[in-house]
Amino acid sequence: MKREIDIDQLVTAMKAVDGAGRLFEEAHAVYEARGLKRNSDDFKVAGGSVQTLQGAEEMALGTRRFLTELALVVGYATAGFEERVGGRSATARTGFSGISGGARMARPLLDPTVRGLRLLLDLDFFEPVFKAEIEEVLLAEKATYPDPSMFRIPAAADGAAPVGRTS
Repeated sequence: MKREIDIDQLVTAMKAVDGAGRLFEEAHAVYEARGLKRNSDDFKVAGGSVQTLQGAEEMALGTRRFLTELALVVGYATAGFEERVGGRSATARTGFSGISGGARMARPLLDPTVRGLRLLLDLDFFEPVFKAEIEEVLLAEKATYPDPSMFRIPAAADGAAPVGRTS
């Protein structure tokens, strides 16, 4: 009986994701050791301490959650319960949301972050859209999230209702 799920490819992906996760955790620890805190007033600043710490944590946690998902698929497939995997194997190829945390982080990115991203990028597992997201994080010259316009308060000229008396 031929397996529909390539367990060897999933195990290879798990090893790369685990390695990337360890590198992202290392970078997160460096930021924390530098004294970055989330209670800073620069949460609106792309690349600020709050956003950088948040981005590093998102990447580390994202890889850990994704590794768990891959382990579930491998476990079911290895045990012969491929029907329980459902679409998880195909969905795994779309990547995971934690990588977008890199858009928040100050540049230059720490070496462990770059190495972790390259490890994922070099993996022959993910769909092109996810790889493009990784490349975007790697190539960005500065943090791109959050966009400062998100915090702009519309002026009355922008169609906002006037404040106070209207008569």
